[in-house]
Amino acid sequence: MKKPLKKVYKDDGQDRLLPRFSLFIFDRSRTAAILWLCLTIFGLFSYTVFLKREGFPSVNIPYSVIGGSYIANNPQKVDADVVKPITDVVLKNDSVKSVQSHAQGTSYDVVVEYKEGTDVNKTSKELESDIKQAGRVPQRATMEFIAPKIGFTERGDDAIVSVYSKNASISQQQLVIEGKKLAQYLKDRKIEGIKDVSVIDTFIEGSDPVTGEAITSQQKFDRYGERKDGKNVFYDSVAVGITQTKGTDVIDLDDKIRAAVDEYNNKNFGTDVVAHVSASYAPDIKVQISELQRALLEGLLAVLLIGSLVIAIRASIITVISMLTVLAVTLGILFLVGYSLNTITLFSLILCLGLIVDDTIIMVEALDAQRRRRKDARETVHVATRKVSRAMVAATLTAALSFAPLLFVGGILGGFIRAIPVTVISSLLVSLTVALVFIPLFARYLLLGKNQMGAKNVHEPAASVEAKIAQFIGKPMLWARHSRKKLFGVGIIAIVIGTSFIVAAMIIFKEVTFNIFPASKDSNGLVVNLSFQPGSTTEQAEAIAGKADKIVAKELGSNFVQASYYASGSAQSGSLYVDIIPYDERDVTAPQLVERVEKGLKKLQGAQAKVTQEDVGPPASAFAVRIETTDRDKAMELAKDIKGFLEDKKLERVNGTKADVTNITISDPGTFTRADGKLFVEVKAGFNADDTTTLVTLAKDAVNKEFSASKIGSYGLDKNVLKYDFGQEDENQDSFKTLALAFPVLLFVIYLLLAIQFRSLAQPLLIFMAIPFSLFGITLGLYLTNNAFSFFAMLGFFALIGLSLKNTILLTDYANQLRRAGTPAVEAAVEALGERFRPLLATSLTAVVSLIPLAVTSPFWEGLTVVLICGLLSSTFLVIVVFPYYYLGAEFLRLHISRSACLIWLFLTAAAAFGLGMAGAAAFTPLVSVAIIVALTILSKIRKRRRAA
Repeated sequence: MKKPLKKVYKDDGQDRLLPRFSLFIFDRSRTAAILWLCLTIFGLFSYTVFLKREGFPSVNIPYSVIGGSYIANNPQKVDADVVKPITDVVLKNDSVKSVQSHAQGTSYDVVVEYKEGTDVNKTSKELESDIKQAGRVPQRATMEFIAPKIGFTERGDDAIVSVYSKNASISQQQLVIEGKKLAQYLKDRKIEGIKDVSVIDTFIEGSDPVTGEAITSQQKFDRYGERKDGKNVFYDSVAVGITQTKGTDVIDLDDKIRAAVDEYNNKNFGTDVVAHVSASYAPDIKVQISELQRALLEGLLAVLLIGSLVIAIRASIITVISMLTVLAVTLGILFLVGYSLNTITLFSLILCLGLIVDDTIIMVEALDAQRRRRKDARETVHVATRKVSRAMVAATLTAALSFAPLLFVGGILGGFIRAIPVTVISSLLVSLTVALVFIPLFARYLLLGKNQMGAKNVHEPAASVEAKIAQFIGKPMLWARHSRKKLFGVGIIAIVIGTSFIVAAMIIFKEVTFNIFPASKDSNGLVVNLSFQPGSTTEQAEAIAGKADKIVAKELGSNFVQASYYASGSAQSGSLYVDIIPYDERDVTAPQLVERVEKGLKKLQGAQAKVTQEDVGPPASAFAVRIETTDRDKAMELAKDIKGFLEDKKLERVNGTKADVTNITISDPGTFTRADGKLFVEVKAGFNADDTTTLVTLAKDAVNKEFSASKIGSYGLDKNVLKYDFGQEDENQDSFKTLALAFPVLLFVIYLLLAIQFRSLAQPLLIFMAIPFSLFGITLGLYLTNNAFSFFAMLGFFALIGLSLKNTILLTDYANQLRRAGTPAVEAAVEALGERFRPLLATSLTAVVSLIPLAVTSPFWEGLTVVLICGLLSSTFLVIVVFPYYYLGAEFLRLHISRSACLIWLFLTAAAAFGLGMAGAAAFTPLVSVAIIVALTILSKIRKRRRAA
């Protein structure tokens, strides 16, 4: 018996490759099902088994540190005999970008920053060889090259085990010996994943340059605190640092280390020495994985809820299966390209939740809409895919391009965030593929059965409500369709409404603070930075730190978990890292605890204390003014005056609010510092607010204004001695500028893509209206939630570009299909609104609802989710209410203005946008653009009349 022939459809000129491809897969459902099963299982195994868990991605840090001891008991001699010769040699290397050095009485360090793209290990070996060949460093000086990495300590350890004693009589040297015993014990266990383990020795050994006698000097100190039996107790301690081999699973290694430490404690039971894991990335990774899983579950429930209400229950089930498939395949891709499951990739996957829902819902809704009109499943797939495939491709490529600029961010920040665009772009392309390949397969069994086809078998109460809303919005267009004056009137009203929202956004934006990496609203850790008085010894600093620890323990009370200095304590400074109970288990926030601890530490004598909360982003940089001169006495005099000026200075922001300069310190006279070989004295300061990016600029301008060239000359110093160093903030601002400069390039590339896709020069600009439509929601959301416009807000904005443009692409594409079929412009706009209203509403609401739980429960993601949620709500509302009128205006241009006049309009609009932007009135660009259109139209009619005459 012959198989029945498949139904053949007439090619109406719109049958394209993608619809044919979808049908090809649909006809081979068994093969497609096996492929889907294999990809999904591989993705699940990637998530549960293959992908390694890490704290942060491995990045190339373009620094190396040259450090050692030279026991001269004279910082000037250490600087002259050791630091200056090393610096002179290092600066001759072409790969070196900058050099900073610190010389103290018995030790020194030289920090070398390399140019981007430098092989740090290779160049470090070259420098070491050059320094030795120069022969200018005294033989009694020790020298070690260290390639720093991100970690808990200065040398980049991935985990810390604190060794302490309950017996206060045990000396620091004895603790170092106990730490070495533990390190050897862990080495002997040969734990898989441990690359190196060693105690961070708080003592240095050397010889007296005069007598030649061997000398041991304490240069560092460490303390460990824990909450036990309802009390917070601190002990003197030493830190045993552990580094892991590349690609090691952090959670698995953490379990092994804790088991080994427990065995060691049991072995030494009865002694006063105790070891405890005080630092590991594993707990944070576990929390992030739990947060991802929770966000995923809540997002999928939101899809089910919204999909069931707006479309249909069966359709929402298909959407959930599709989203799970996209995430699984994306995880498989991450494994294949060599990424791990770390802070950055987890962040990217959470960000993907709001993005991948678009293609799936658009395809599912298209199938659902067509099944009401047809009885044949194959015909339904063919027609649905043909109607939405082009819009889906345009929307997905646009969203993917929105993240492309992140691929070109340089420096350390660029290395860290590279996984974000890779993950997001991969997930978007996968979501498009799943929508075209697997959703028709899922629909075959869940949505396109014989009993679900045809209008009689489809019961969707929400559909009639959605249709009535769309009809209500389209009524003004239908009312005015037969009168050009009426159409012009309602069009102007729509433009005024849209412009009013954009103007309001510009006004509100002035009230939003700007900070590239602001502190999050809450955190599970605090950092207490202590700056000791100049001339303090290590022993004195340790004693002062002990007093600070008692204050911290008292102020935190039951919120305290554990704390350690991680061997960062020295005669100059020390940083206490404090773990507090999770924010979802306490009533008080981390900023409130910061304020409480800082208030308590004001009583501390012998040191200045600055308390901050621990965040995922880079730490806020201090404001630093350098006085580069060899005359230290005059430099110190100027530094004191700058300090006095800053102590009384109020920094006024653009919106009129003010901030204070706090924690102002001057370089320790006992430390000689150099930048690129030049001696300098430094004034450092912080702020009593978190908008660091704004405040460092205001502080710099204030110092420059107060200390003019003539005033500096009165100190007997050169007028150019003042230099500024904002540390990480400089790199952050450079990276942010890269994104800002990339934005217009991004828009141009998207414009070209849409121009090719829609075969029009004007329609891409029409589609772009979704971006300014989102600004009102973004600025209002950030203002009301007290969030700064930050790097993460910028990430949210890039994600929003794709989400918001999708709405205008959907409407424009369907209206174009109707226009090609001969439908008049007004009817095409109204019908497009009615046909696309449901998928537009469903995708936007699903993305918003899926992100709300994350915004409410996770303070770290709040700024990004606020941008996405509020921006999408604003854009969706304006696209539904006023965008159809913009489409009619574009159609009027196409029919009544020549291509050359259109190019003139584009040029004049761009020039007006630039001029208004420079004048701070960019929001009025749409109105000016309309005025240009009117003027060109009038000129065109005058020319036609003259020709006719």
